Amino acid sequence: MSRIAHFALILLVAFSLPRTATAEENKAAPNISLVQINADGMIADLKYLVLDLAGDKKGWSNLEELIPTFLEGIDKTRPIRIDILLGENQQQRYRLILPISDLGEFRDNLEVFEISSKKQRKGPYKLGNLFEGFMEYLQKLKYVIISEKIEEVENIDDPLKRVQELIQAKYDFSALITNQKEGVDLRKKSMAKTREQLQAAIKKKRDETENAFELRKLAFTHQMDEAERLFAEAQKLVIGWTTDAAANEGRLVFSLKAIEGTSLDESIKQFATKPSYFANVDVKQDGILNGRINHPLDEMRKANFTAFYNLLLPSLKERIDNNKDLTDKQKEAGKKISELIIQMLDAGKETSMIDGFIDANATEGGKYTLLGGIRSADGAKLKEAVELLPQLMKGQTVELDVVNEENLKIHKINIRDDYQAGFYELFGEGEALYVGSTPEALWMAAGPDAIQHIKDAIQKVKEPAPEKISPNVIELNVKTLPWLKLVNKIRGKKGKADIREMLLESLTDKDDTFTFVMKREDDVIDGKAKLDKGILKFIGNVIAKFSKETL
Repeated sequence: MSRIAHFALILLVAFSLPRTATAEENKAAPNISLVQINADGMIADLKYLVLDLAGDKKGWSNLEELIPTFLEGIDKTRPIRIDILLGENQQQRYRLILPISDLGEFRDNLEVFEISSKKQRKGPYKLGNLFEGFMEYLQKLKYVIISEKIEEVENIDDPLKRVQELIQAKYDFSALITNQKEGVDLRKKSMAKTREQLQAAIKKKRDETENAFELRKLAFTHQMDEAERLFAEAQKLVIGWTTDAAANEGRLVFSLKAIEGTSLDESIKQFATKPSYFANVDVKQDGILNGRINHPLDEMRKANFTAFYNLLLPSLKERIDNNKDLTDKQKEAGKKISELIIQMLDAGKETSMIDGFIDANATEGGKYTLLGGIRSADGAKLKEAVELLPQLMKGQTVELDVVNEENLKIHKINIRDDYQAGFYELFGEGEALYVGSTPEALWMAAGPDAIQHIKDAIQKVKEPAPEKISPNVIELNVKTLPWLKLVNKIRGKKGKADIREMLLESLTDKDDTFTFVMKREDDVIDGKAKLDKGILKFIGNVIAKFSKETL
């Protein structure tokens, strides 16, 4: 699961966390604040995505009509803050901190939403009907503070002091999560009930086998392991999103610092301490698919990988057995291939790293070359897996040991007729996929001079590693359109054809790139992602579709 997904899961946990309140637990609970830079900015971003990029007038019209109904009396030029308050025996509790342009209009709008507001002789407004709580009005600063508890609206003198870092960074939308050093164990304890509730919500689907169901539950458990560690042991987590209409791009950044001495802190300190096995292999990060990962595996992650693979194999075998389109011989081949691949993948964790690269770039002839590698301590099984492919797939042919040297075996996988159109368009007429193994790694390549590219890379990894270790843990550059066209030619009307069609309508070859970098700086993990205009257009199309179908 990616770091960004982990952060999203943390926010999900925060929204659904039930607690039994004690003074000690209140003090230990995370402080979570969300900031929207201003309502005008939000509206402008939605208009840019839905109307300017997606060109959907109806979708925008629905949004344009609806949004102002929530903003009467609110100053649309100043920041909005929402705190997620944990530590009480309630599943969802928030503190709204809103800039006010006209208090009377704002109170009238509350009435529209069936929330009464009554000024008390002493103290804040009392709110009733659909929402029971309190509202403090800071007249000099023109902000209201709304929450269920009176002490939570009276204890804020400066509504923006806590989130100044987010405001100064000018993120459109951002989140700040902080923890005190004390309370790590209490925060972990609080997650036990949350785990139970969220796992109880995972129900077996009607057509789902028991193995598949158990695998899905285990995957969620592992995600919760990661989220719990972030939730309990992060000293500070910042997430910021910016929609930059002038630059026609979207940017997501995050920064994570752990509480000293925790397992999360120890995990972060393992990052960027060992050079990648593939450090000497050049990856330019400007082609159609370029990436590196040099991610350490601590004991928790290694154990989780093994547990996942142990459940994955019987689930895959069961799916193969239930496939009515396969003969008995094909099923046996498919199950054996699955077993061999999982054994090779599981063996890779023994290096205590996920270490690999992928590099696809254009050639002078207009086609592409592909080269990739990943650490594995059990690559000898690759030949057996390739040898079984013709038994699994009709029309599939392979050529074993096209390179057969002492420490290098390369096998050729010819492209089946139904895959050739898309594959040849990218890599050239008559090209094939080559896979190989050395005692330390698995390799693959495609396109002109594929075998030579593998051999050259193997010579590179034999050279001394760079003295300076790269701080980058993950680097990724993807031009989505070429791969989407490849998938579309292979899949046709199968799968999520409507989503692929929407993507194809959104992207051009000049605005389809997604980039992501995660690195360690001292004891902090920083990440940056960038989405090109075409991907933002796709997001605009999704929002417009939702607007037209729902609003």
